[in-house]
Amino acid sequence: MEHLRVLILNSTYEPLQFCNARRAIVMVLKGKAEQIECDGKVFHSPTISFRLPTVIRLVNFINIPYRGVVSFSKKNVFRRDNHTCQYCGKNHGELTIDHIIPKSRGGDTSWENVVVACQECNLRKGNKTPNEVGVRLMRKPYIPHFMIHNSVYNSAPKSFVESWSKYVSLKLPMV
Repeated sequence: MEHLRVLILNSTYEPLQFCNARRAIVMVLKGKAEQIECDGKVFHSPTISFRLPTVIRLVNFINIPYRGVVSFSKKNVFRRDNHTCQYCGKNHGELTIDHIIPKSRGGDTSWENVVVACQECNLRKGNKTPNEVGVRLMRKPYIPHFMIHNSVYNSAPKSFVESWSKYVSLKLPMV
């Protein structure tokens, strides 16, 4: 049960984060959250049987400053781009961060100008733009508003992912 993740929504149905199934059940039993979605799995304890939630909603609103924007970091750029080179699609070996418009040519370090690149593509591109080198991005870089870490997504049962998709976008925008 510890490996199963449950999506936590704010009282306004905005996605906040994931927690493990045990914590979700405790939050529901204590009245801090309500069950919104279930997939049919049942948890049994010595005293109760409880349908395992896939999505819960907090009873009280949690005010989170800068809601809707994921903080910019190298780790989050890797998550957004699914640990995949945005030029060739390679997802193994040494991956780096690349500025689409190089910093030396006025490019900034922002969500819209930074992508994951394999070492080979990054060296080939060098201090040039993708057009100058003749390469094309697989996906247009974007500012994520809520991010599901791949390990959560990949290890979740299909029924969990289906229930989450009602509240979060699970598809990456394409170019």
